[in-house]
Amino acid sequence: MSIKKKMGRPKAPPKPQELLKEVIPINDIFEEDEQKIYHSLVDIYLNDFDKDDLTSSDMDDVMSLATNKVLEIRLLRSSKGNSDKQLDISNAIEKLRKQTEKIKDNLSSRRKDRINPHEHKGFSIIDLAVAFEHEKKRKLAERVKENKAEELESMKEYKEFEGNRFDIDVKIKDEEKIP
Repeated sequence: MSIKKKMGRPKAPPKPQELLKEVIPINDIFEEDEQKIYHSLVDIYLNDFDKDDLTSSDMDDVMSLATNKVLEIRLLRSSKGNSDKQLDISNAIEKLRKQTEKIKDNLSSRRKDRINPHEHKGFSIIDLAVAFEHEKKRKLAERVKENKAEELESMKEYKEFEGNRFDIDVKIKDEEKIP
């Protein structure tokens, strides 16, 4: 009995998160706790992108950003309590941070290149001010609605509250006032 191995391209390419989490052999690179950190960072970084606009360069940079952060954490853990290593590790962390800044700049510039400058053409400051005022009015109306609902609820509770007029000490004082 032979098992047929799938050949050729898959029908649908893997999603970026799936690619960065499952296809790339992270298990061979990181420990279990580091894998969790890596996967969380990938999720956070990918949330900044529209999945349809994500390019292979973007995915490489996201993977590099997450890897650098995990390596930085690994270096910090290894230097904990060992003052002899701290200077070397500090230099290594500084290099990782510089590389990370370059990666972030690359991502940012590619994102700016994808934005169509003519898409928002024609908006004036007045259009923006009107849009802002409408949003402000909507928020205020919601706030008024919430406050009215809260006021009605408190009035309902107040009507249900009878106070202490039926307490014995109140009755005695009332009887003393009667001549």
